[in-house]
Amino acid sequence: MSSSIPLLPSVGDFIAAFERFVVVPPKRRGPSARFVLMPQGDPDVAAQIATGECGRLRVEGRALVPYARVLELPGTQGPDVFEQIEQGLLGNLPEGFGRLRLPRYRLVRTFAEARSRERDPDVRARDLRDKCFEERRKSSVVLKALRAISLADVPGMPSWAWQPLRPLFEVLPRWLYGRRQQRRMMREGGWFRQWAGLPDGRGDFFGQHEKVTGRKADALLHALLGDLEDAVGRRRLSPWVRRRRTRFVLVLPKAGAAGSLTQSVVEGFPKAVERTRSTAVALLAVGYQDGREAPQSFATVTGTIDSWTPGRSRGRGRSVHVAVPPHDGGTDAEADSFFDSYPEIGLDGGAPSAAAPRWEALGLALAGVLVLSLLAYGGVLWFPRAADTRCLGATVPEAKSAPPGKATGRSPKVVYQQALDAIKNQNDLADVAARVNNAMVRTVVYLGVPALADTWKEGIYSGAIPELRGIALAQGELNGEAARVTDKVWLKVRVEDAGMRFSKAPEVAERLAREIRAEPSGAQQIMGVVGLAQSRPDTLKARDTLAAANVPMVGTVATAEAMQRSDLYRQVAPDNRREARIAAAFAGQGNLVETAPGRCVPARRAVVVADPEDTYSDNLSTRFVAAFPDARTIWYSPNPGKPSDRRDPPNDRTEWARSLSDMARTVCARIKEDPRTVLYWAARQNEFAAFLDEFDGGTSCNDGLTVLGGDDLTGVVLDDQQPGKRHPKVRLYYAAHVLPNGYPANAMGERFRQEYRDSYGDDDRWSDDGRAPLAWDALQVLSKAVNSAYQDSHSSLLTRGMVESDLVKGVGGPSGIQGTTGALAFANGGKVPVNKRLLILHDTRDGPEVSLECGYRDSGTEQRTWGPGGAFDCPRDEQDPD
Repeated sequence: MSSSIPLLPSVGDFIAAFERFVVVPPKRRGPSARFVLMPQGDPDVAAQIATGECGRLRVEGRALVPYARVLELPGTQGPDVFEQIEQGLLGNLPEGFGRLRLPRYRLVRTFAEARSRERDPDVRARDLRDKCFEERRKSSVVLKALRAISLADVPGMPSWAWQPLRPLFEVLPRWLYGRRQQRRMMREGGWFRQWAGLPDGRGDFFGQHEKVTGRKADALLHALLGDLEDAVGRRRLSPWVRRRRTRFVLVLPKAGAAGSLTQSVVEGFPKAVERTRSTAVALLAVGYQDGREAPQSFATVTGTIDSWTPGRSRGRGRSVHVAVPPHDGGTDAEADSFFDSYPEIGLDGGAPSAAAPRWEALGLALAGVLVLSLLAYGGVLWFPRAADTRCLGATVPEAKSAPPGKATGRSPKVVYQQALDAIKNQNDLADVAARVNNAMVRTVVYLGVPALADTWKEGIYSGAIPELRGIALAQGELNGEAARVTDKVWLKVRVEDAGMRFSKAPEVAERLAREIRAEPSGAQQIMGVVGLAQSRPDTLKARDTLAAANVPMVGTVATAEAMQRSDLYRQVAPDNRREARIAAAFAGQGNLVETAPGRCVPARRAVVVADPEDTYSDNLSTRFVAAFPDARTIWYSPNPGKPSDRRDPPNDRTEWARSLSDMARTVCARIKEDPRTVLYWAARQNEFAAFLDEFDGGTSCNDGLTVLGGDDLTGVVLDDQQPGKRHPKVRLYYAAHVLPNGYPANAMGERFRQEYRDSYGDDDRWSDDGRAPLAWDALQVLSKAVNSAYQDSHSSLLTRGMVESDLVKGVGGPSGIQGTTGALAFANGGKVPVNKRLLILHDTRDGPEVSLECGYRDSGTEQRTWGPGGAFDCPRDEQDPD
């Protein structure tokens, strides 16, 4: 009973937190954990706590949770630690738990204890397999029956009568047994390959005898954790398995001596948890100290344990050391009250029942008989369909990829100036309209990065040219409408240089704010700002300065959620939250990782590359890791700096890469651990091509790489680098905002395409770049608000406050307006269009093809499924958690 636990201050809080960890249901669990009680005086106090906890796990002689209590026995007397764990678990199973199977543990134990005198490796492996088979037959009813049927053990049976039966009843069962154990222990992604250091696709389990015997305790611990994980995670149709709602508890109330089996179990527990991906065990031990972690008090450790509870994740086993103070015999009132009120562990739904799973099994059996009878009566034959392993390519109907556009022979500076000239021409036309026709003219400021380089490397990466072209085309379209309709406003566009990486943006914003405040009352000329295309710290400063001056802003390409923390800012691109959720669903459901020529499967793990010093990258990577079940993060920053200046990783699943070559080697190592691993590139595009060069030439991963990237990778595909051609073993998927040429666009998209072709030709290199249509959409949104405010006021007193009011209400009402990149519906003052369309494109040698399309293509027309035949549901905004 819990009364045997010493009544120390806060010990009740610790016990309550420990038991909350034990009863966390399977779908919300993190990794298994080790709790080590560190005596600060009398060691018997810690042992009494561990022993007393065992009493709380039983009531009236019945176990409430599966647990085992282990004693450190002197010398070689009695069962060892693992035998005590096995016997303890089998003897302390709750009612309704069912049969606990430990196939890997028993196989590894038998294998480690088997001996063979054979010298040839293959013969020795078969001999060891046969010895394991003989041991298994002792406890198998089926194998015993086969042996009896064969008459091999009948006295006086002549050998000639036995020989015809031997292949069927002796050789075949041995072979099938060996095959089954080989699959069980050597499966792809299993713990044994990694533990034994074996390459994928090769190796015989029964040939690893020396490794298993040399590290027997570690092998048994891994096998035991793997079996306990399967005991709660597999065969979910079983009524008994579904009722296994708690973790297994292993209690070691006596500290093991140095070098003892007890100490090796406690010491190796965290690493074994990581390899087996265990979530089902809580280990409570006494007296082990690894020297790396200081003991925590009962009060402190309670918060530590509770912080582990939310969310489901896998990784290295969690560990906490608890300082157990001496007990002077006194009684802590709070602890006494807790143990008096809660004498045993609390379970949702009360104590388990042995009858409930039996009744459920009977009901399932009857239902199964009924279903089979109906199928037989109707003559319906059902055959399981083979899994679809076709590699994910184009899934949008009538997909016709257009070849990549051609590069212009002029420098970036010249091409950028042409777009500036087009804007200047429209500004001149607006001045003429105001002077001749007394037209209403107002100004919109475009804040963006200029293209001043003489080489195309910097010109393509900045995205300045396509974005400014989109602004120029939208201005021409809007002014054309204003020329035809008198109640619309002519727009002049003022281009402001934000500097590379938006370094000049705060200065420009300050200057604009001063100018705006100096405007005469009732004569406001600047109606808002568009652009702000990069989610960087200087961009956020500029946004705040403009917001303080009450300037409405519409962002183009920026997607970091931090951009939305202003009442006067909104954007036309979907944010990182939506992009990451869609990318995670795409990686986890679509066949994108190639495991053999022409054969692909969904990703099981992900390696995320991110720059924690970049607002965009840090936000996108964090959102993806939260949405993908098994992801590790590599931090890399191209900015020079001392390692000591960098922030520490938040957990053991995040690590720094010192260089691109270091990053490439780490990614390769993760892929070798599990070939079904996708690389999610959440960093900027500038280092991507160099990383691919390092991966191809500096690692031993020769089977290729699958990359899924954010929308920032568009520039790499459109650039002369052309990863689809230069790196043929790289499968590249990336997010995009606009359909490639050759795919049917919506009505506004076709209109934009025609305008773009008329201005820049059919084969322009930026014809597939999403920055141009996003810039078009941003200016369209701001213009619609300006026109609406003007039409409502019917006067020349047009103010920014009126424009902002229309933006808050949502331009175009609940259905929004049609944009080139999809419907733009800002509901209830939203900052981002609802369920904004997002694409994932597959880069090929012949151009991009659409693998996923989700969101509103037009007002009222939403793409809700993706994949072959619409097999998968698209994540939607209303499903986002708060």
